[in-house]
Amino acid sequence: MSAILAVCGENFCAMASDGRMVEEPAKVDSPNILTEELPKLRKVNRNVCVGFAGDTLAAVRIVNALDEYDVQYLTFEKIVKILRDRAREVETLPLGIRFLVGGRGRKGGFQMATLGSDNNYEPEVRPAQPGAYLIEGASAHTEIGPMLEEYLQGGVENWRSLDDVAASMDACIQAIAQRDKTVNTKMYRQLIL
Repeated sequence: MSAILAVCGENFCAMASDGRMVEEPAKVDSPNILTEELPKLRKVNRNVCVGFAGDTLAAVRIVNALDEYDVQYLTFEKIVKILRDRAREVETLPLGIRFLVGGRGRKGGFQMATLGSDNNYEPEVRPAQPGAYLIEGASAHTEIGPMLEEYLQGGVENWRSLDDVAASMDACIQAIAQRDKTVNTKMYRQLIL
């Protein structure tokens, strides 16, 4: 029930999601579509974006925990901790949830965290490295590793601008949507510079 992609470089973090929400349990070939226009990402503040794939209702409840704080002052590290702690309190459907968090850390460098129900929301945090990109993605019903390799990792050498990154992310979501009817091609994007 959704696709989320994230790319972080040494000077930016970009996220993209589709907009489809389906009733669970979903039939991948013919899901009961609840809405076509639900972004699965949120720009928390000028430094951090959060995206998710999986149990949408539970994920929204978890992300909304951030609203208990003055979000403009939340750091990347604090956001990851809030999501981890709240997620461990929220019951999810068997398909689970995968969160991607990207942006600037306390020391100013870009980084990405992944956390999900498959490992009790224990975050894996990686800093961006000069000359390299952190690329992550998640989809609730489809293995997207080959599409990440083809459309994102395979396109890195052709990226000259953020528009090129966005075009690669869009192409990846379109490819996922062709294979998985729980994903649509309504694109939502967020960018942290």
